[in-house]
Amino acid sequence: MSDSLARQRSYWNKVRFVGIVIFAIAILLPLAYVVLVSLTPDTEVSGGTILPTHIAWNNYAMMWNTVHLARDIVNSVIIAGLTGLCSTVVALGAAYVVSRFRFKGRKPFMFSLISMQTIPQVMILLPLFVIIVIIQNVLNVHLVGQYYTIIITYMTFALPFACWLLLSYMVNIPVELEEAAQMDGCTRSKVVYHVVLPLILPGLVVTFVFSFLLGWSDVLFASVLTTPATQTVAVGLQAYMSSSDAGGAVYWGQLMAASLTSGIPIVVIFLFFQKYIIGGLANGAVKG
Repeated sequence: MSDSLARQRSYWNKVRFVGIVIFAIAILLPLAYVVLVSLTPDTEVSGGTILPTHIAWNNYAMMWNTVHLARDIVNSVIIAGLTGLCSTVVALGAAYVVSRFRFKGRKPFMFSLISMQTIPQVMILLPLFVIIVIIQNVLNVHLVGQYYTIIITYMTFALPFACWLLLSYMVNIPVELEEAAQMDGCTRSKVVYHVVLPLILPGLVVTFVFSFLLGWSDVLFASVLTTPATQTVAVGLQAYMSSSDAGGAVYWGQLMAASLTSGIPIVVIFLFFQKYIIGGLANGAVKG
């Protein structure tokens, strides 16, 4: 009987290993091709060459001069970072109030968070742009191309998810801990800072990262609500293909090199917050 169980366990271990290998290949193969194209001359990529005749290291040097890549990366860091930070702070306050207090309109507010997630973003783009233009004309202020305009726009999509995510953590924090702190003389703000925040830290990190990614990867709203001076890297990458509109060659090598370079901040964030992200997602899955 033990031999049969051992053979069965060995069989499923092999199946699991093969599955992991196939999954790894499916993920790494496109990334490997991106790296390969980034080191291939543009003329050879356009000609359909798979393996380059020589390594074009100059793609990584020329990509900074073809477009304003450094400026676009800085813009993305500012916009995505402030989107993540503001969304996390506002969602923390909303989740705490909803989880700790009973008030009129509480359930409609919670259901509205879900309903906002069901609306396709492309349906909001034109009405939002028209409203912004009307406000500009009425108040005689410049909104299109400003950092705060695109940040507030991203927050409208990040906040519903952020509120629900933090709410799933907040409801699992025992109220008795806060009551004990208040009995010791702590105010409500001190209770939140000294009791709630340390317990909900993994959830805050997960909320920040997901909100950051929303602002970093968006192209739809950034292409309409930003100007060349404030455009994000997702919009700036399109410039490497703009020469094809005039009949020129596409800078495929530089495009792939810039894509890899622009992914570095995301990798750094995940490596820096890896412990909190894994713990936050696990806690949310178990407790939520």
